[in-house]
Amino acid sequence: MLLRDVLHSAGLSLTLLTGEDRLDQPVRRVYTTDLLDPRRYLAQGDLVLSGLMWRRTPADSETFVAALAQAQVTALGAGEAAYGSVPADLVEACRRYRVPLFAVPVQVSFRSIIDAITGRHRALVAALAGGAGLADLLPRVAADLGACCWVLSPTGRLVAGDRPAPDGLASAYLRGERVHQGCSLHATGAASRLTGWFVACAPPQPDESVAELLTLVALERAQHDQAVRVERRLAAELLRLVARDADPVDLAAGLRSCGLSPDGTFLVVVTRFGTAADAILDEIVRPLAPSTAVADVDGEAIAVLPADGDLVGAVRAGVRSLEPGLGTARLVVGVSEPATGAAALPAALVQARHAREYAASRDGPAVVVSAGELASHVLLLAGVPAATRQSFQSRLLGPLVDYDRAHGADLVRTLDTFLACSGSWTRCAAELHLHVNTLRYRISRIEQLTGRDLSRFADRVDFFLALRLG
Repeated sequence: MLLRDVLHSAGLSLTLLTGEDRLDQPVRRVYTTDLLDPRRYLAQGDLVLSGLMWRRTPADSETFVAALAQAQVTALGAGEAAYGSVPADLVEACRRYRVPLFAVPVQVSFRSIIDAITGRHRALVAALAGGAGLADLLPRVAADLGACCWVLSPTGRLVAGDRPAPDGLASAYLRGERVHQGCSLHATGAASRLTGWFVACAPPQPDESVAELLTLVALERAQHDQAVRVERRLAAELLRLVARDADPVDLAAGLRSCGLSPDGTFLVVVTRFGTAADAILDEIVRPLAPSTAVADVDGEAIAVLPADGDLVGAVRAGVRSLEPGLGTARLVVGVSEPATGAAALPAALVQARHAREYAASRDGPAVVVSAGELASHVLLLAGVPAATRQSFQSRLLGPLVDYDRAHGADLVRTLDTFLACSGSWTRCAAELHLHVNTLRYRISRIEQLTGRDLSRFADRVDFFLALRLG
């Protein structure tokens, strides 16, 4: 609320005595005091109300107003009850220190001023509850603060704001920074920074100044979450059908209930990240399509969304944007290839799961793998249980690993290079800086230890897969 709005509040009859050029300053808090030096209790933007009981001599006005100016208060409201009018020495001190001063008539209580200011806050809350959007109310609150304000998601998506926000605010917020690029960053009380919206203000504002805005954002988010919960119930029913490879007729009905066309082309996206996985996945995919289905199914977050454009790149960008807030955790995501029609969704879910398994084997805190990126054998291996993969690799390569360890040999690398050179003796020998006869001896030893024949294509494939598992 601006000082101008306070002075013009109906029924208050406040008279401005000095500070005509500072009426557009925001009022962030009201503080009542009769201390001669209240600096330790004041904050920038305070509207100070005083009955002037601190004044014993005209010199006290100098002390009192100097304290207000140092605290950068917005204005002083002086009650007329003690002296019948505001003393001239107080008016002069406020003029010299450029502290706006207004007179509060005897018949006007300080409580009525406070109620006029807090009543505005109640009106904002009522407007939000009545259907006004945060985007509609944010400019009004920002004007009262005298600042530019944005409401952003952890991925940097603009939730509300009438202009683009500076770059890097979401990353800074996830890192726990309080100020970045001339903007203060304010959490809205969500359980996790990875799922909660936040407020950015320029120039930076103290937390108490944006308390009203944070309340409005929390209310808007609560309304948003309530709507999402309804959507998630429908999405969960659909995704359980997909996971069970249900009848296409049932899948088509589930898609319709989620606002998706049964004949459309879809991507399936999966991840696991504790109890917040579905909220995180929702934040990543919701901006990418007009309708999505996201839910947690038995501890796995699954999303189905229309395949339109380079969505894999957009999913990867969204996942990586959350990396600063992951800490020691990892966020690995698998994406299916495009699947057309309801009947294709179960196979797409299997693809996405295999891609996520492969993503988990890659380095990095935030990894996205698409089934379309994987070679066929890699996708196949990703879907094989870990115990089976380990057993296969151990049986085939174990003798070579043991021999290398015992004799300081290099049979595993020799085998890998030989296969990479497509069985060419001369190319492999040159790659390993060996004589061809030495290479032939090593290959013979590999065949003896494993009981395999590297001249046979099937045995070469087995060795190739075993090496890829490592």
